[in-house]
Amino acid sequence: MPCRRRWPTWLRMRTPVSAADHRTVGELLADSDALARETLLDATPDHAPAMVRSWNQLVGSAAELWAVLPSAPDSPSGLDPMERLRAVGEAIGRSVTAGHWPGQGPTDEHLTQIADNLTRARHLVEPHGRHSQQAAPETQRDSHDLHGQLMHTLYVAAHGTAVALGARVTDLQHRLVTGERRRQPLAERPTALEITAAQDMIARFDGFERLAGAYLFGLPSTSANPDQVRQAAPATRLETALAAWEVQAHRTLANYPDPADLVRVARVQALITSTTSILTEAAARRGHIDLEVIQRLAPALEASQTAWSRTAKRWGELTSPASRTDPALVGAASEVRAAIAAAATNQTGWATVKELATRLHLPDAVKTLHLSVVASIDIAYVVRDTAADHSGLTAPARIIGMRAQGEAEIAIEQGETRYEGVTWTTRGQIAANQLIPLPEPARRGLINLADDVITTTNQAVAAAAQLHPSHVKAANRSAPEAHRGRSVEGLQIGRPHDPRLGGPRR
Repeated sequence: MPCRRRWPTWLRMRTPVSAADHRTVGELLADSDALARETLLDATPDHAPAMVRSWNQLVGSAAELWAVLPSAPDSPSGLDPMERLRAVGEAIGRSVTAGHWPGQGPTDEHLTQIADNLTRARHLVEPHGRHSQQAAPETQRDSHDLHGQLMHTLYVAAHGTAVALGARVTDLQHRLVTGERRRQPLAERPTALEITAAQDMIARFDGFERLAGAYLFGLPSTSANPDQVRQAAPATRLETALAAWEVQAHRTLANYPDPADLVRVARVQALITSTTSILTEAAARRGHIDLEVIQRLAPALEASQTAWSRTAKRWGELTSPASRTDPALVGAASEVRAAIAAAATNQTGWATVKELATRLHLPDAVKTLHLSVVASIDIAYVVRDTAADHSGLTAPARIIGMRAQGEAEIAIEQGETRYEGVTWTTRGQIAANQLIPLPEPARRGLINLADDVITTTNQAVAAAAQLHPSHVKAANRSAPEAHRGRSVEGLQIGRPHDPRLGGPRR
């Protein structure tokens, strides 16, 4: 008879939340993982909006449980991957609450049940968790399993949500074409804006899945991820700085940011993208990346960097002498700049390829930076939401007069009639260069710039996925298999093909 594994006492305690629920922590997490897998089986178009609405609750419950678990022994000091994911989950939740697609409505039963399970597990672990005395080695191993299992649940649930969203987009496109062919009333057809909004959500959930997968597939082999054997390496200064920056950028943008904050965010993102381009090219010259891939990737990264720089310039026009940048954002930005300078520059500018290869393990550095580019997609969506929703945005009247009129003329040329004959400022406001609320056309210009960032960054992420050709095979696998490796494989660095050796590229 096989030996049954014995969990430590604190993991075998019964939950006090409900007298009818007698599951242990391990059983609650196992059930959550099973429910996450069921989202792949039930990923229908109708489920997608409810799954998006439930996401912030699910990630919040996971983060609260993660916070009370004993620290995983191999976790890099100062680098909390769950904070990264929680920032993305909260950003998606704010977008829904603000009225963006899919808006308010029912939540998803599967994801809500997972969130409830994780909350119950937290009540069990909390008295015995992170602040308890040093755990025995067996308990540390069990805790490591729990970290991996919890992250795996989020990873699979994110993939299931993305699959449901993909089905939703396909359904909406079919209904739109059918409605146009049958000349249905416009009110009965889906809109192109709804389709675009659902596609945007796919990009955000795909980014979340990649971030979760980067942690999950860096763990040593456990019961939660038995196929993975690579040991987690200690975090570099650059990796830690980038992760902290992403969290702080989300936090600052969530709290009625000043235009100066948006300038800082966009400039740092442009710097990160430039650094990614420099190190990726260096990795290609050292033979770590196929030159055909870098030929597609380099222009995409350059376009993304340009879009971020244009965004910074436009937000800079909205600043005034009274504008102040969030001190916490300033600190995070300074650390990113310092980490990049130490890793990738010399006294005259960017370091040479030889210097970079001496200072860094280029394949790992490139993966770290490309993962940050993935995370920047969600930051770009938050920037766009800020431009659309921030009621407190003001700007000097002279800038508003110029920008609002320019955007209005573009809209009029495209058939928009409601801006014709509208004046956006008065003579007195112009003379005093008074700070006045941002009118709709000026907001539209900021939104369009954010859309450019989103488009170009998505293109860069897609080009970077070609660094490992097996992502194509993974994407074509059946759903229960595809969720285990699709996202992470896109972040791996493949070896360039040498025609002298024969055989397929690996």
